[in-house]
Amino acid sequence: MSGVAIVRYLLANNSNLLAQVPAVRIRAGSLPLNTVLPAISVTQVSGVQQNNLAMDSASYLVEDRVQVTVLAKTYPEIKTILDLVRKACPLSHGTVNGFTCEGVLPDIEGPDLEDHVQGVHSQSQDFMVSYQRSAT
Repeated sequence: MSGVAIVRYLLANNSNLLAQVPAVRIRAGSLPLNTVLPAISVTQVSGVQQNNLAMDSASYLVEDRVQVTVLAKTYPEIKTILDLVRKACPLSHGTVNGFTCEGVLPDIEGPDLEDHVQGVHSQSQDFMVSYQRSAT
């Protein structure tokens, strides 16, 4: 879950994004029912450990695909918030939320979705997050 922790931290500590979505509505995992909108869910899609021949290091490189899903009441609102999400997750390198982060790179943008009954618009943006995980 470290990729999720890195991305959620970057989002929840970005003042421009927080002006649109409070930190309490930027959640790791699924959003609870009846969450006030706009809100953001940060989840892991996949992850892979980068193996090496020695495999005796104190840490190893992991790459997670992390999906950030924005839910809002209007279509323009999701587009505005997704733009802020992309800006909040720069090509990060260094220590992020206690993890040694090798990089956060934007990846696939998801489709526009709309629930006409609930009046909810959503769209996602994936990021590839590379970080060092302790071998112990």
